[in-house]
Amino acid sequence: MPIIGLTGKRGCGKDTAAKYLLEKYDFKMLDFTKDVLAPILVQQGKPVTRENLIDIAMLGRKKSHNGIWAEKLCANIKQRAGKDFVISGVRFREEVKVFKQDFKDDFKLVAIICDDRLRYARVKKRGTKNEADISFEKFMKTEKKETERVIAGTMKIADFAIDNNRTLDDMYKEVDEVMKILKR
Repeated sequence: MPIIGLTGKRGCGKDTAAKYLLEKYDFKMLDFTKDVLAPILVQQGKPVTRENLIDIAMLGRKKSHNGIWAEKLCANIKQRAGKDFVISGVRFREEVKVFKQDFKDDFKLVAIICDDRLRYARVKKRGTKNEADISFEKFMKTEKKETERVIAGTMKIADFAIDNNRTLDDMYKEVDEVMKILKR
């Protein structure tokens, strides 16, 4: 039961890599935003914006610890035992620690690497989380928030790294190489 965590800065291609794992390798996808944080905001009657997601995530971490949201995803995975999972959006080293404690060698962290300007163009194009009209300056300013700053350190402890500065097919080939190493 491999569990792959994807880490990388926003717009780097984490969800694209996750969807590829779903389609080609029959993984199930879990996402901190969709599966944990957004439902909390909806329950509270708040819009799902990047700012609100950051606020609710940090509030939970301050009340508990940096691995709290990973624990929620682990519980979800354990309820659906026997399936392969990909988790998009691993940010904190403490989240990696939670996943490794719960799933041992079945958990592998993959960093997706991409240049700032390309990530910015992708974020604007997808237009989610109220970011269709974001300026490059505001995009880079958000990168300085705590939930974003920690990603670079988490990427350094990844088991694998995928360069997503080229074509989509190039990224898929790199994902396939990781899957060969994991014998899938």
